[in-house]
Amino acid sequence: MSSESLNPRLRHFLANRLGWRSLREVQKSAIEAIGRGEDTLIVAPTASGKTEAAMIPVFNSILTEGLPPVSLLYVSPLKALINDMHSRLEYWGNHFNLEVMKWHGDVPPDTKRRFIRNPADILLITPESLEVIMVNRSRDERERIFRNLRYIIVDEIHYFIESDRGVQLNSLLARLERYTAVRPQRIGLSATVGNPEDVLEWMSPSGVVVKESSDRRLQYRIFSGGEAGVIDVLRRLTGRKVLIFVPSRREAERYYNIIRRCLDVDVFIHHSSLNRESREEAEEKFKSISAAFMVSTSTLELGIDVGDIDVVVHLRSPTTVNQFLQRTGRSGRRSGNQRTIIFHEGEVLLALSVVSLALSGKLEMLRIPRRPLDIYFHQILSSVFEIEKPGPAEIYRGLGRAHVFSDINQGDFRHLLDFMGESDFIRKHGSYLYHGFNFEKVFGKMNFLEFYSVFYPTYEFTVKHGTKTVGTLDAFFAVKYLEEGRGFVLGGENWIVREIDHEKFIVKVKPCSRKANIPDWSGGGAPVSFEVARHAYDILLGNFNRDLLRWLDDASRERVLSEMARASAAGLTRDVIPVSVGSDVEIHTFGGERVNGLISDIFRMEHDAYRVMDDAFAARFSAKVDYDDVVSTLNEIPSIISEEDFPLRLHDRLDRMVKNKFIEHLPEDVAAHIKYSILYRPDELMGLLEASRPVEVEGFRIQVFHGSEK
Repeated sequence: MSSESLNPRLRHFLANRLGWRSLREVQKSAIEAIGRGEDTLIVAPTASGKTEAAMIPVFNSILTEGLPPVSLLYVSPLKALINDMHSRLEYWGNHFNLEVMKWHGDVPPDTKRRFIRNPADILLITPESLEVIMVNRSRDERERIFRNLRYIIVDEIHYFIESDRGVQLNSLLARLERYTAVRPQRIGLSATVGNPEDVLEWMSPSGVVVKESSDRRLQYRIFSGGEAGVIDVLRRLTGRKVLIFVPSRREAERYYNIIRRCLDVDVFIHHSSLNRESREEAEEKFKSISAAFMVSTSTLELGIDVGDIDVVVHLRSPTTVNQFLQRTGRSGRRSGNQRTIIFHEGEVLLALSVVSLALSGKLEMLRIPRRPLDIYFHQILSSVFEIEKPGPAEIYRGLGRAHVFSDINQGDFRHLLDFMGESDFIRKHGSYLYHGFNFEKVFGKMNFLEFYSVFYPTYEFTVKHGTKTVGTLDAFFAVKYLEEGRGFVLGGENWIVREIDHEKFIVKVKPCSRKANIPDWSGGGAPVSFEVARHAYDILLGNFNRDLLRWLDDASRERVLSEMARASAAGLTRDVIPVSVGSDVEIHTFGGERVNGLISDIFRMEHDAYRVMDDAFAARFSAKVDYDDVVSTLNEIPSIISEEDFPLRLHDRLDRMVKNKFIEHLPEDVAAHIKYSILYRPDELMGLLEASRPVEVEGFRIQVFHGSEK
């Protein structure tokens, strides 16, 4: 199917309602592939028209073939994205007399019941709400919804690939085919990634990748940070539309107030602790203004429409190339130039590494979870709800159709099912399975709402002014620091505590005029990727394009040149791992926190290492060892980590990691292996040790301000 063969009504709509005179190449290629009936992964930068690349052939099929509802299932990771897409698709639907339905936690129950009785043509949904339908609705209702399904679009598919939610979604897509008349055609929408073929394999056993590179030129500047310097640069950007990314909710509140105080500019704030109404109001106002600032955490990284951005600012260096391109890609739709500014607080090598890799098109590879038995545990329990009188073989076959479970064999399944029986999550009646007492105890009654989602909820206090919800606060901050009469900042406003209800997790407040404290929230930025950390070492060695230094401020440029001179004086080469042993041990792998954390924990086990302060560049700790001890232990690492029970030996470290609400119910050895695969990168460490040798370099130290004491 070519663009010329599109339904005349659709061609008229594109030309006269949307004002399109031509299609982009990615749209033409997607129309051809989807029109041939192939599962299709569309990979393109932000704001490149990939959503329309999927919608055009789908709408063409609906109009030309007169497809009955529900013909399209659109899955998105965020309610905000669904709300945004619902508005966009309603415009299309109203023109063609097609009904569009959104289903998530904020949609009223009456609306959902009407949809069940009379399904819409297009259903927009989150994975959690799809799980609700699979668990809570009857087989007849599921068949009514999914019987006519012809297309499934997974938006922001790169967001799902590495996560528990992605495992859940992949399983759900396989499970819902039990209720469709034909296998629905799958379409994925992805930002630019390093391994699109693997993403396609996650989505479909066969298919095609349609790719488009960005035709927008990347223009960047790198500045040393500090409030005064940031404000000086931002002052020069007034009159433009600027999206400012910060590493935490605390920093969002801090810089929102600084900008409001120092600059005469419309400024908005966006982070996950603000209530939905506040976030949506900020989105709409920022979208409608041609010159304004928006201070945001990662909540605006994905495709929520906030209009045409002139400049994207990063307050602290991004830690991955994928993150950098996702954020920066939000700019330049009007000008054709992606303009971005990175402020660093010492991590200039990381900032330069990210930019250098982005310009050369070298992105990180997404990692698809292998043998995710924690989510498999959840999906077994969910399948027992879904299927009437399910037997073990039926559940194993059904879940085995999901790509994410393809490495789980019958032995794994039987071992897990036996354990679930011993722990009374599952019981057997004849040849059928049903839920045991422990399932009812853990997930029954009010806790049942938590069963649908696989990610762990953060325990937060709701902040209320009268009947209005202002936002939420991390429980640690609320319990440790708040008391009646204490002030804090939330949503850019000063509040004073009137009352704290610790049983209901509610903080009642009233406005106050005096300056107050900005709260801390749990969580932090993503670890620096292996690729970014290794390329930072290349920069130290001078193996990069020196022209990139032109766009650094003087202080940043001098810092890079100084570090390069130190590396040269030390005689460093690509196949060397610099080791310094003094009062502290520093092993400069330049392998990222997940590699260095594994090294430090091995030294903790073997040599009682303490005062661990790893970062992206080095494993740093104190221990009673000399250089020969360090080299000997590094040489023993391949045999140490190859031992089957090695993850169990890290029990104390792994036990502190909370991955999701189901992993705590798994056998100890299974849980340890899953956590180990998330927390560390043994394959990357092994590759480094094979390609490099430790060399003692006295006093050599390069530090990144991304580390923290463990």
